[in-house]
Amino acid sequence: MTRAISLTLVLLATTAALPAAAQDSGGLRLRGNPIATLDQIEANTSRGCPLSSTSVTVGVNKAFGTGSSATQGLRTVASSTGNSGCRPLVTTQVAVGGNLALGAGSQAGQSINVQGQRGALDSISFTRGINIGVGAGSVATQRIQNLTSR
Repeated sequence: MTRAISLTLVLLATTAALPAAAQDSGGLRLRGNPIATLDQIEANTSRGCPLSSTSVTVGVNKAFGTGSSATQGLRTVASSTGNSGCRPLVTTQVAVGGNLALGAGSQAGQSINVQGQRGALDSISFTRGINIGVGAGSVATQRIQNLTSR
């Protein structure tokens, strides 16, 4: 295993172990009436709406050689269920990117866009990225956007 690959694996493992800021968002406050929550679940399932929706978008982009260049663009958009007014009870969205410029004078660019649907009871978004430029004159740029529609 080359030194660059070993360094990359160590950095990816370290980044994955670190806590991410603002990993979770959304949720439903029961406010003392759990029956209202059960009624919402029953209404959703009786209309044929999905109980959950999960979207996972992962991108790995690398420029290893001297003077090499690599670019990557990924986009995920939540699909419509086809049932008007219907949305899943719980949605989970994951957007993860690894972008590496490891050769002298190398350039790596990555853009990940995720547009998801808000869940009726809870929406969970997890976004994580690692962006590394190692080597004289190397450049690494990364943009990860994980949005939930209202």
